[in-house]
Amino acid sequence: MTAREASRSRRVVRGAIVLNGGAAILGWALFLILLVMMAGPAAAPESAAERLVVAVRLLVWPSALLLMMVAGVAMARVGTRAFNPIDDEESRTYRIRQRVLSNSVEQTAIFVPAFLGLAVALPPSHVGILSLAIGFFAVGRALFWIGYERHPYFRAPGMSVTFNVNAGMVLYLLYALIAG
Repeated sequence: MTAREASRSRRVVRGAIVLNGGAAILGWALFLILLVMMAGPAAAPESAAERLVVAVRLLVWPSALLLMMVAGVAMARVGTRAFNPIDDEESRTYRIRQRVLSNSVEQTAIFVPAFLGLAVALPPSHVGILSLAIGFFAVGRALFWIGYERHPYFRAPGMSVTFNVNAGMVLYLLYALIAG
């Protein structure tokens, strides 16, 4: 490894550490903001059907994020030689945005059924957890995208946030199913 490569590698590692710390701070800030927002006097939806309505309304956020990612891929095609992705060379930006979109679709495919299951399984007094889950998921996906655009190593904080939200919901649902 040359001195230049070693220097670049150290900068990437330092940047990843800073980004992970920033993601942790952002995550806690979001958590506190959402807790304050949930403290309002609104009555908790009592029935599972009412909680599902709340959940479906909240799902607009991951949908909007996916739509922005699709637009990002389309814009990367228009501005480069990848306008015809079959015959033309793909740019680095295009490949990154394609991977961000693909991974986000995969994560959303886990998130949506788990989120709807959570809406049904939660006690009415805990419906605010749905807002937390949506908030963390959307911020995690945005961090993943922003980090990936900067450097592939920087996608890790967003992936970690998203994975933990999905894992937490799935584990809760498995526990609720087993505990009956």
